[in-house]
Amino acid sequence: MASELPADVIQAIAISNAKSIGEQPAVLANLALAQQIFNQNMQQQIALSQQQAMNQVQMATAARAVTLIEQAGCKNQEAIDRMVQDVSRILAQLQALNPGHPHAAGGS
Repeated sequence: MASELPADVIQAIAISNAKSIGEQPAVLANLALAQQIFNQNMQQQIALSQQQAMNQVQMATAARAVTLIEQAGCKNQEAIDRMVQDVSRILAQLQALNPGHPHAAGGS
């Protein structure tokens, strides 16, 4: 029964199959590029999320330091010096946890 198909139909099917096979590498290359772009976007979103979390930790640390200094009343220099050392130690620990963060070295 397959031999009953007209020759032009058989030829059209063959051309269509050849065209599909010829386009397949381009389709696969586009899919690979789309996946690579998606992965890079996800990595950037994760890095941004980590940076925001680090910024929140630093802000909380600074707020706590200000509160402690205000409670000391700026009259007890020894207590203030101890707090400065504690804050410096905390910032050093933050830097050790996230060495690539631009504010981890203590600069704002």
